[in-house]
Amino acid sequence: MPQSEPKDPIPPPRVLIIGLDGATFKMIDPLIEQGRLPVIGKLIREGSRAILKSTVPPVTIPAWVSMLTGKNPGRLGIFDLVKRVGYRSEPNDICYDEASPLWHILNKYGVSTGLLNIPGTYPPQKVNGFMVTGMLTPSKHSSFTYPSDLSNTLDEKVHDYELDITQWQYFDEGHFVKDIYKLTNKRRQAISYLKESIPCEFYMTVFTSSDRIQHVLWSHTQIIEEYWENLDRELGQLLVQFPEDTNIFIVSDHGFGPLRKTFFVNKWLRQHKFLRVKGLPKDSILGRIGKGFEWFYRGVGNVLGKIPGITWLIKGLFHLIGFDNLRKLTYEYLSKEKLEERVAWRKTKAFGGIHSPHFGQIYLNRRGKMKRGVVKKDEVEYYIKDITEKLKQLKNPDTGEDLKVEVFRPEEIYTGEYVDEAPDIIFILDDGTIEIDATVEDGAIFQDGSPFTGWTGTHTRDGVLIARGPIIKQGQILPEVNIMDITPTILHVYGIPIPGDIDGKIIKDIFSDSASFDERNEITGSLDAKSDVQTLSDEEKALIEERLRKLGYLS
Repeated sequence: MPQSEPKDPIPPPRVLIIGLDGATFKMIDPLIEQGRLPVIGKLIREGSRAILKSTVPPVTIPAWVSMLTGKNPGRLGIFDLVKRVGYRSEPNDICYDEASPLWHILNKYGVSTGLLNIPGTYPPQKVNGFMVTGMLTPSKHSSFTYPSDLSNTLDEKVHDYELDITQWQYFDEGHFVKDIYKLTNKRRQAISYLKESIPCEFYMTVFTSSDRIQHVLWSHTQIIEEYWENLDRELGQLLVQFPEDTNIFIVSDHGFGPLRKTFFVNKWLRQHKFLRVKGLPKDSILGRIGKGFEWFYRGVGNVLGKIPGITWLIKGLFHLIGFDNLRKLTYEYLSKEKLEERVAWRKTKAFGGIHSPHFGQIYLNRRGKMKRGVVKKDEVEYYIKDITEKLKQLKNPDTGEDLKVEVFRPEEIYTGEYVDEAPDIIFILDDGTIEIDATVEDGAIFQDGSPFTGWTGTHTRDGVLIARGPIIKQGQILPEVNIMDITPTILHVYGIPIPGDIDGKIIKDIFSDSASFDERNEITGSLDAKSDVQTLSDEEKALIEERLRKLGYLS
């Protein structure tokens, strides 16, 4: 019997994923209607769209990790930018290493991958292609690229490549906006260079500057709209480098909306006798210093910064007398003082840990689970029910009307081996327009805006999915899809079987009726893309935590 001729390798489809951090149709759609976003508007007209529902919480991490593994936070053991360690918090270790991210699976099936600025990818993994890590990279002094010498090349090609803006607090809006535009442009230059110099079948890049500017200036509608026009132009310059048969996916990790108030969960728990504090002075000396820095940075500094020429004088003064280091030490002390050293744990039933402010979380001080736990196993249900009922009675302090309060038990929204590590109670207030703070000092339960960061915008769960390409339906508006659906959908494009531990589903309605997907076989002896680093050092965690504080993600 004659032997059949060996089949030629299946040519991989071309796929480009563009992440627009914090993108929302509430901002995009009106601008498209006005003709101000011609590039994004064309992608929508020629393709499909859907609201991409984010994780709970709708935070950078776990949202990007769930998107790019297809797994829910309970299977990942990642519920926030930081994780609870006893009564304190610290940055997560390796976000993707054991989670079989999308690029790891693609590489196993012979698809080369080019990855730029995806949050949580530090330390860089060995891939068939390239990787430049994103948010949660400690600093540019870290090894943040694969191949390792790629960082030097990027510095040369884009004139000092930047990982992110350095901080959320500026002395004037003009310098902040200028830096945001510069960061966006450098990101586009970097992926443009990498696409031409390291050819791959799959590319993904994330623009984080949209998130940064919306946090700070959401209330400044004209500035935000002009930024989106600028971002649209940058996307136009990027897309002309990709062939017409490229399947383009635009995704966001969450949406965005106004930040109206801050809810102080531990003050509220104190009010209801669930949390007790020690008999310490209301404000220590360092506490007063810290609040003085906050007042200067957000108040006097912003006013003085508007005076021409004075910005550099203030920065020089701070550098000369070491205010930046003193401010860092002060806030490190305050973050500890706020919770671990201020709470009388043997008298405390429940507490809100130090997390990013985009969601509410309450832990029971469980005996056997916490070092100084007091809540017995048979008391757990009672306290969860009691706290939940009281949360649902919250009123708007301005109107006296009931607040919209969504309360979740972890087992209701998560599945997997790490569900027990999630907070005991998770809640969202007023569709996320009210952020949560873990301060334990005396004072009002609610305050207008964000007293620590001065932010005017915050995360919502409604992100975006836009897709266009030869296999994508045109003019399709899909029902809401889940952020975990992105990875199985991309694997389906490449004809790769969906792993059994993936929670997301293939978005089948996005594909045209004529689309075909040739099944691929795993490559024997394929590249092991896992990182050699199994945990971050204490120094790296400290650097990451400081970056998160400067960006306003931790108070």
